[in-house]
Amino acid sequence: MFRQKEQSCEAMEKALFGGSHKVRSEMAKMKRYAKEHLPAIVYALLKKDHETARRLFLYAFARIHIEKGSRIKSILKANWKNCATDVCPMDRRMSILDIKGVAGMSTENTRFIINEIVRQYANAGVYLEVGIYRGCSLLSAALFNTATRCIGIDNFSQFDIDGVNEKTLKMHLEKFGNPKNIEYYKKDYKEALKDLFLKEPELRVNVYYYDGDHSYENQLEGLDIMVPHLAEKCVILVDDINWNQVKKANRDFIKRHRDFKLALIIRTKMNGSKDWWNGFSVITRGI
Repeated sequence: MFRQKEQSCEAMEKALFGGSHKVRSEMAKMKRYAKEHLPAIVYALLKKDHETARRLFLYAFARIHIEKGSRIKSILKANWKNCATDVCPMDRRMSILDIKGVAGMSTENTRFIINEIVRQYANAGVYLEVGIYRGCSLLSAALFNTATRCIGIDNFSQFDIDGVNEKTLKMHLEKFGNPKNIEYYKKDYKEALKDLFLKEPELRVNVYYYDGDHSYENQLEGLDIMVPHLAEKCVILVDDINWNQVKKANRDFIKRHRDFKLALIIRTKMNGSKDWWNGFSVITRGI
């Protein structure tokens, strides 16, 4: 069902942005999805703001994909009344981050799904994150999952004009008593991974979160580089899925590695949305 809908989306997107006369027929095929968002899409097109039009188009017509039979679906069903519209899960345990003043480029929804996926699939295992920024996602994985080894890597070269991110990270960790299951490395992630797996060649990662540079090339390399070090049953988390280059890199990764499946895509209306920030994606193997 989703693939049919996605194919219709692709045809309509081509019509909308390729100057085709087929816009009306493609829109008619999907009119039940179009009513709410069509005026905003048309307005953006009239203003020649194609990037906004594309984003609204994808949000309107292909916002959520949940792989049939995926166990990720059971997490969504158990913890949200409606994951497409709710700004927080029914279980509010991750609100502790807001209460403690730990902010990040994420929402309570994304923090909870990280925490719950780690709880279910990396219990007494390993979580590894590239691009920890100020530690909100790293804490999301570690809190309430004390048996999980949580490894963070960042050279603090992005989003750090004032040079305060590492200092802020340390302050955030201190607010939770410097959790003993957290370790982080201030290095380029490729160098850090090389050193880590040279030291611990048998180490296998159960849940991997790539939040580094999101150019197409770096996104794809950031996924590819971890494949030899992932557990047989594993989960890959990716944010900023609203961006086309991230979506394309994820799909090309799965084409290269057929044993992985795209279990979840949630797009948002804009970057910084209160529900799922800038979109969120889950890739799985053996789960």
